[in-house]
Amino acid sequence: MVDEDPPALDRPTEEFQDAQSRGWDALGELIPPGITSDAIPSLIGAHELEPLYPLLHALIGRSPRDFFVRVAALEALVTDGRAAFLSRDLEEILYWLNDAARDSMLRTLRANGWLDYDPSIGTTITDAGRWAYEILGFLHKRLRENEFRPTLAGVEYALQIGVDPLRHLESLRSRLNALHHDIEVARASHSEVVLRKAVAKLDETLGLSQYIRQVLDRVPRDNRAARRTVREIHDLLSRLHGVSANLHAVITEVGRQFLRLTAGMTVEQIVRALMRRSREELAAVGREALLPVFTPPPLLNTEVVAVAAEQQVLRERHAKEPVIWEEPPEPRRVEDASLVPLEVKAFLADLAEIAHAGKPVPLDAAVPRGTAGESFLRASLLPLAGDQRAGEGVAGQLGALPIEIETEDEGWPQPLNGASIKELTPGCVRPREVKPGKEAR
Repeated sequence: MVDEDPPALDRPTEEFQDAQSRGWDALGELIPPGITSDAIPSLIGAHELEPLYPLLHALIGRSPRDFFVRVAALEALVTDGRAAFLSRDLEEILYWLNDAARDSMLRTLRANGWLDYDPSIGTTITDAGRWAYEILGFLHKRLRENEFRPTLAGVEYALQIGVDPLRHLESLRSRLNALHHDIEVARASHSEVVLRKAVAKLDETLGLSQYIRQVLDRVPRDNRAARRTVREIHDLLSRLHGVSANLHAVITEVGRQFLRLTAGMTVEQIVRALMRRSREELAAVGREALLPVFTPPPLLNTEVVAVAAEQQVLRERHAKEPVIWEEPPEPRRVEDASLVPLEVKAFLADLAEIAHAGKPVPLDAAVPRGTAGESFLRASLLPLAGDQRAGEGVAGQLGALPIEIETEDEGWPQPLNGASIKELTPGCVRPREVKPGKEAR
């Protein structure tokens, strides 16, 4: 079928031609002498998006009115579901536009790559047009849901197609930093309304904390830049969890500074009544409130005095117990050795045996013992081993051992099979060589 009314294509406007002429080659006017645009990584990355400029320029138009009409027309055409549109089909779908506006809008979208025209089939939607429709769908969703979901979806999609997710991770880190800044601003405002809005936004974000961590765990470990950003995001999430409890405490403290009326007039009614008064009336009330107020003396008679005297005489009086001065008993002495758990003693003995043997022992052989609790105890004491800055007691004994702890794979834990704990950082306990003339403390 042939379209009986083939439309003419618009040529790019003078404004658009001028914008194209002031493109990459015109950046030298904005950059200080001695610096070239090819030496700036962020500009090089932006240059890759140059083909999108005419598409976005055609969609935005010269005013919000053009943007509303073009977005609505594109969504209406995609929603209709037809593969191609004749002139009468376009008139039927875009009935809410007059003829001049509809023809002008369609010519602009055709000229800039959103729509295509073939005399044999009519008007069709290009891949760029469908891509724009999908992006607009994300933006519609963005305005109704949590702002972190599109970013997380971008990270997941980048991981699925094998693209470096660093840009999306940096965007997520920026959003978390902005949220932390907004919370600090809310705390400094001392406004209960602002604080409650910040709490609602923070609780909504922390509700996605588990989902965020699941997405971050899928980032490949061989991508060092991305893993560095992942660690920063984990740190920001931990800080936000800590700020959440503090923020609720601040709201409670602010709430105590205001009177909560349970009956009669509400706080809002009192504030509105005061706002209706003039400044002079409020000032007069304030000046009168500063005057000294004397309470009238109570009315006394013989009956009141007699009743008060009777109550004073009849009140119960407790005799004071005598104070016995004596020396306190001496505190019970307990040897330090009896306070050290048997598991800690066994761990000290194992480390001393490693130092005496002079051979390195892997961490997966030195740490796991018995139950998971004992293994975690040994792992928590391990950083003190060989640290000569340690103090007294168990810490001093661990620091005096001539050993060193070496870790591998940037400290990331690896799974263990057949041990009391599931994962452990790979590494070894290595005896430290003692220089002649020096002894380990």
